[in-house]
Amino acid sequence: MSTLIGMAYCSRATQFSFDEVDEILQVSRRNNARDGLTGALVYDNTTFLQWLEGGEAEIRDVFSRISRDSRHGDIKLLTVRSLAGRWFPDWSMTAAVTEGKALRGLKLVAHISLSGFAPHDWSEADVTTFMTSLSDYLTRRPAPKSEPLQTPVEPRKLASDPMASLDRQLRRGV
Repeated sequence: MSTLIGMAYCSRATQFSFDEVDEILQVSRRNNARDGLTGALVYDNTTFLQWLEGGEAEIRDVFSRISRDSRHGDIKLLTVRSLAGRWFPDWSMTAAVTEGKALRGLKLVAHISLSGFAPHDWSEADVTTFMTSLSDYLTRRPAPKSEPLQTPVEPRKLASDPMASLDRQLRRGV
């Protein structure tokens, strides 16, 4: 059995209209179910934040497709990690979307303001906290699966090629 990998990226929507969200979700849900991927998509009409989890090869394939998709610009790989279990086990792709420019209804993490949704500025710890909180909320877990970090995670500037960043993380053995 392959290692279960979780990864998050964000991007800016280009050549994309809000009306296309339903189509993307339908295709994503079908493809993810086929490939054994689960995850979550957050979109506020300008910015995508997506968490994907599954096997390494499947994660690499889907991120390669996303990286070449003209609807995504300014793609930033936020985190890649090994997982003990899926964070979104029942969701081939759940979504929180709003046609406005703010995700006001998703108040999951006190220190991350979603009124100015800007995941490009989030640290790896912010993304992990947000996604585990979203997972806990959706699955109604009695206790969060995330634990406080022993050492702070500093944001880092990633290479301009998102696939190169993913490959580096996977080679390190997340």
